[in-house]
Amino acid sequence: MNPHAPATPPLHVLPSPVAAPTSLVTALRRAVRYEIRRLRGLASTRIVLGLLCVVSILNGILLRTDLPTAPNGGPLAVSTAVLADWLQHSPTAQQVPLSALLLVFVFGSGPVAGELRYGTARTTWLTVGSRGLAYTAKLMVGVTAVVSAAALSLVLQTAVGATTLTLTGAPQPAWTEAGGPVLRYLLVMGCWPVLGAGLAALLRSRVATVLALTLWPILAERLTGLLLGKVPGLGGITEVLPFAAARAAMRAEPGTDPFTQALVGSSLPAGAATALFVLFALAVGALGRVAYARRSAA
Repeated sequence: MNPHAPATPPLHVLPSPVAAPTSLVTALRRAVRYEIRRLRGLASTRIVLGLLCVVSILNGILLRTDLPTAPNGGPLAVSTAVLADWLQHSPTAQQVPLSALLLVFVFGSGPVAGELRYGTARTTWLTVGSRGLAYTAKLMVGVTAVVSAAALSLVLQTAVGATTLTLTGAPQPAWTEAGGPVLRYLLVMGCWPVLGAGLAALLRSRVATVLALTLWPILAERLTGLLLGKVPGLGGITEVLPFAAARAAMRAEPGTDPFTQALVGSSLPAGAATALFVLFALAVGALGRVAYARRSAA
């Protein structure tokens, strides 16, 4: 090497650009969009929504047959309690709103249990980048979808029912008087996908989750209340059981007849009953969040 040769100028290495960190809001927005696209691609989403529309139309047509009959044979105006129960797909008689059973399978338990069962959760975790964000996005999309579908069902059912009554010459009920129970019904409906997702993460089975959300409100909770009621100091436990509180939240005020009250199972005021069920759903959802973060895909 020639010592008199000019020194080679140093190379100026440009620093590689550093990607800006993704904000929490942006990451959550991406996770929500991912969940929406996933639900849109499922045939079960369209089937359940279509079935709910069919049930709502049929309920609207059959409202005329549910009206009480006056002594002269003409229809009587339906009471607020009966109207609210009809709009909510008869949760008093069925113990669980029919719309909840239709929607929770797709928008509640399905997004969590299906991914864990078939191993597609890995794709979600890699796409979203965080199990916590993935679970939160599932809850947000599920709650929004269920409440929107329930509200659409109410509008469709009311429109068809009012038209049917007009065509048959029957009196129109006081639709606005059912506003309070209907709003609480929508709030209760929003809790169902939270319960579905939480239980699905805990049980890791869609079928077990749906069975739990069906059999527990109808049968197991009542048996549990009867057994616990025999324990000294727990005589009023049935008043604060979660699904009895949910039925009390949707109940039309003022109080109903003793038989209907026995079906409801709780005499809590509507506001307190609603708060109790919401807190119960949040607790189950939080437990599900912990279980989901620790689960491994099948």
